[in-house]
Amino acid sequence: MAFDIEAVLGDMASAAGDVLSKEGPKVNSCLKAAIEEEKDALEAIAKARLDDEIDDADMKSQIADEKEALRAALLACEVKSKMAVQKAANAAIKVFSDAVNVALKAV
Repeated sequence: MAFDIEAVLGDMASAAGDVLSKEGPKVNSCLKAAIEEEKDALEAIAKARLDDEIDDADMKSQIADEKEALRAALLACEVKSKMAVQKAANAAIKVFSDAVNVALKAV
């Protein structure tokens, strides 16, 4: 059996894509939850500024605080994203290894 790298690469892309299509919604949910967690604080900052209860400097300071809180929450999403990418890479490499093993048995 000949080793068809083009077919193997296509199968690898499919395997990785299948994993990412399953894992992607988990990452997306994490992102949405992280942003939703900031909703009340951001709404309060906007309202305070629009009601002239705080000035631009206060708003900038409060936004900086919320940026750090959002950044911390997004770090958890980054971990989920990295896990999804690792699973996709593992699936692709498994397809490659399996294809080489099949080709070796045919020789």
